[in-house]
Amino acid sequence: MSSIIPTLFATSKKQFEKCFNNIVNLTNKIQIDFMDRKFVKAKSLPLAQIPDLKKYKKNFEAHLMLYAPEKHIKTLKEKGFNKIIFHYESTKDPKKIIQLIKQDKLKVFLAINPETNIKFILPYLNKIDGVLFLGVHPGKEHQSFIPIVYKKIKQLRKINKKIIVQVDGGVNQSSIKKLAKLSVNLVNSGSFISQSKNPKEAFNKLDVLFEKYKQNI
Repeated sequence: MSSIIPTLFATSKKQFEKCFNNIVNLTNKIQIDFMDRKFVKAKSLPLAQIPDLKKYKKNFEAHLMLYAPEKHIKTLKEKGFNKIIFHYESTKDPKKIIQLIKQDKLKVFLAINPETNIKFILPYLNKIDGVLFLGVHPGKEHQSFIPIVYKKIKQLRKINKKIIVQVDGGVNQSSIKKLAKLSVNLVNSGSFISQSKNPKEAFNKLDVLFEKYKQNI
C-alpha cells in the first residue's frame, strides 16, 4: 500500500473534474482540499458540489483549510470521507473539534502551518490519529518546501516516535528523499501529480523514491 496520497486542489468545478479524473484511479487514498477564502486566500469548490464519493470505495480524506471546521463534519461523512484534517490555527478549541470528529467515527489528523511551534500540538497527540505538517503556506500551489519544517518533524519524532506523521505541500523528487529519511509515514502531492502530463508516472516516481530512501534509513 503506497504512502503517497494524491491531493486535489480545485477552485472551480471544471478544475475539480479534471484533477479528479487524473488521480482517482492511481491509488486507494485521495485527499481533497477545502478552503474558505478566510483562513487562506483561495476558495475551493463548495462541499455541496462534491460528488458522492462512497461509490468509489476508496479512502478519501478532507483537508480543511478553513475556520469553524466543526460545521462540515457530518456532511463530509455523508459524502464518503473517512478522515478529516483540520488546522490547529483554525479554532480556539482543537479538543472540541477532535471529539466531534471522533464521535462520527472518522479519523482525525491535526495540521500545523510551517511557522507554528510544535509545542502547541503536544497536548493533543494522545487524542488524534496523526499530525500533518504543512511544507508550505496553505492555500496555494506551486510553492517550494520550507526547510524549517524538516527541523520541526525531527523535533516531533524525538518526542513521539509512534505518532503518524504526514506532510503536505512542496513535495517533489528532491524533498521526498529527505522526508523519507525523517521517518515520515504519509506524503501528499498535489500539482506534481494531478497537473502532470502523465499523472501515473509522476505518482510512481514519488512512490519509488519514498520507499527506496525509507528502506535505506
